[in-house]
Amino acid sequence: MATAGGGRRKGRRAEQDATPLGSLSSPGQQHAPGTEVCEVCASPRLTRLHLALADGTDVTFVSCHECEHRAWFPIAGDGTPLDRDEVVRRSSRA
Repeated sequence: MATAGGGRRKGRRAEQDATPLGSLSSPGQQHAPGTEVCEVCASPRLTRLHLALADGTDVTFVSCHECEHRAWFPIAGDGTPLDRDEVVRRSSRA
């Protein structure tokens, strides 16, 4: 819808879109030790997701934007990632 100034009038949707979207990794969110940079290429460009595995283990899943390395770090751990077999074992509901 055009206005007298030739621009478009902002509708209700435009007002809603002005709110910034959330992040997969919010500042202040607790992450596991060892997830500051990629353990393979040292890039700080990471996606971090807080997950709870089926056995109740809280982990930070990390995926690197540069080299695509992925790892799962226990939040209560020492910075050592879980190997994939361990993640699968802890994720199965037996």
